[in-house]
Amino acid sequence: MICDPMGSNKSGVVVSTLRFAKLLKEKGHHVIFIAARSEEHKEHSFHNGIKTYRFRSIPIPKSDGWNLAFPTIRELVDIFKEEEINVVHIILPMSASIMAIKAARRLGIKIVAHSHSQPENLFMNMPKIIQPVLGNLWNKYLAWTYNKAEYLIYPTEMARNLLEKLGKEGQKSQVISNGIDIDEFKPKPINDDFYRKFNIGEDKIKLLFVGRLFPEKSIDTLIRAMPYIITNYPNTHLMIVGGGYLRPKLEKLAIDLKVDKFTTFLGLVSEEDKVLAFNACDIFILPSLAELEGMVVLEAMACGKPIIIGDAKMSASRFFVNENGFLFESKNYKDLSEKISTLIEDKELREKMGRKSLEDSKEYDINKSVEKLEQIYYSVL
Repeated sequence: MICDPMGSNKSGVVVSTLRFAKLLKEKGHHVIFIAARSEEHKEHSFHNGIKTYRFRSIPIPKSDGWNLAFPTIRELVDIFKEEEINVVHIILPMSASIMAIKAARRLGIKIVAHSHSQPENLFMNMPKIIQPVLGNLWNKYLAWTYNKAEYLIYPTEMARNLLEKLGKEGQKSQVISNGIDIDEFKPKPINDDFYRKFNIGEDKIKLLFVGRLFPEKSIDTLIRAMPYIITNYPNTHLMIVGGGYLRPKLEKLAIDLKVDKFTTFLGLVSEEDKVLAFNACDIFILPSLAELEGMVVLEAMACGKPIIIGDAKMSASRFFVNENGFLFESKNYKDLSEKISTLIEDKELREKMGRKSLEDSKEYDINKSVEKLEQIYYSVL
């Protein structure tokens, strides 16, 4: 599995790859990662029990710890031979993937490519005038990468509809959800330690966002909704979980809007605390402008929470709303505040929608996804 930032951050793609690798290993497969060196991970090692080869790298500015790895073809050829690799799985189409594709081609190894990126994830913080140009160049690069693969994997039907044209005609593809570990993410009681640790009142109506603090997540929309909410519901508290370069700007926005006392930035948290945060919240909100799936929505649903999702054209997360929450007009903080207020006002509706979320989440059991992935590996061989 080729995933440059493995272990350097907790983005959805890294978390998804770790979960898939762990379950594949438990099923008896031999899995290795090709990744970048970083300040935290400087040598070849094991990451979460998976053998990880790390290579010289450069950091990507404003990426929250992403590094681009630069292995040589010869290095990867030697590794693939030594590890007796049968399938190279491109997780992220970054620099290491180019060398991995060439090494695999040299050895006659099959290639599977995963769709985990869209231009909006990369270029939304760039000047608007050059975004279309950069997006076009990125799509051409993706097409080059995908055309080298025997099989393409998309996390959602929306991702397939957006990106299928980048693959070659007649290329095999399948939609496989990143899935959710329903044994880990499930309704559970909250201990007092969680509330003390983050200084959040247990008796509050708690709103939750989980994700990178990046432009495409549109977290400012959620913060701008808070003044309208607390005017009528001053017992409301917003929890923001995740890291990213926008944090100082978002904290200042909360101060300027005089909602900093009603907002807690929890930062990057452990998996255990993330599960507790989902369970502690009353409403989960994802205002994102771009999502190829949205694993955090599945995690919230698996914990039995109602969801409020931005109705953005480039967000597949909006399709998770199925009588278990609301859509709101993308970037419209007044509309968002109204949807949140409706759920704050009606506890019975919150609970009803939470039960529907829990029911729907069972369709996304990660074990089902791993079985599909395993069958793809066998089919290309």
